[in-house]
Amino acid sequence: MIVFNETGYKSASRTGRYERGLLCASCDGKLGAYEDSALQLLRRLRCVRVGRKSGGKPAIFPGLYPFRVPAPDVLVRFACGILWKYSSIDPSIPGHIKIGEVKEQLEAVCFRGGPIPASIDVFLERDLFAYLAFEDPKEVYFYATPSVNRRGGRRVAWFSLGGFIIYVRIDDDGPSDYAPKRAWLKGKKACNFVVSPRSIMVNRDIARSVGYTADDLAKLNKRFAPRARL
Repeated sequence: MIVFNETGYKSASRTGRYERGLLCASCDGKLGAYEDSALQLLRRLRCVRVGRKSGGKPAIFPGLYPFRVPAPDVLVRFACGILWKYSSIDPSIPGHIKIGEVKEQLEAVCFRGGPIPASIDVFLERDLFAYLAFEDPKEVYFYATPSVNRRGGRRVAWFSLGGFIIYVRIDDDGPSDYAPKRAWLKGKKACNFVVSPRSIMVNRDIARSVGYTADDLAKLNKRFAPRARL
């Protein structure tokens, strides 16, 4: 399920489908390769225990959780491609975002392998709504399209994928204090993701969406029951 946080619109996922008229075959392949790498990474990180959901009082363990990647910046380039994509679709389509001149930088980073400007960086935060709602890391997850606003005094975009919120700083004024310095990923193989209770608020409207779409979700995930009929 794709949830468009800016408009409240929901639709079925188009993952794996060719974006006709938006990307050439070569660029679609580049973004697809980054997407595959990102999904594999997030699938691995979802298995990291960040709280306790049974065997006593439920609890979340906030902090930084270390992980390693084989090559730096793959997730950064993936995130840039996602923002470019949603800034390039027709403004009448749900999910369109306005990001201004940074769009050209995003295109160069994702599709031309260009250097990542000082104005762009990424950090990962565990989506605690997804963590609490889905028991099995292999279960179906929602995808929330990008939003753009200011966080920690900097212009930031974020979207949700695979049980994580991916934040992208797109601001010339340096790192945002919305995340610890060690959480920013650019240029690193030894990385950290953030666990913070604030993530529940970011996707708080998803809970309502899950209720609205229970019938569709039940077809994908047996843990969801269809809505009761009166």
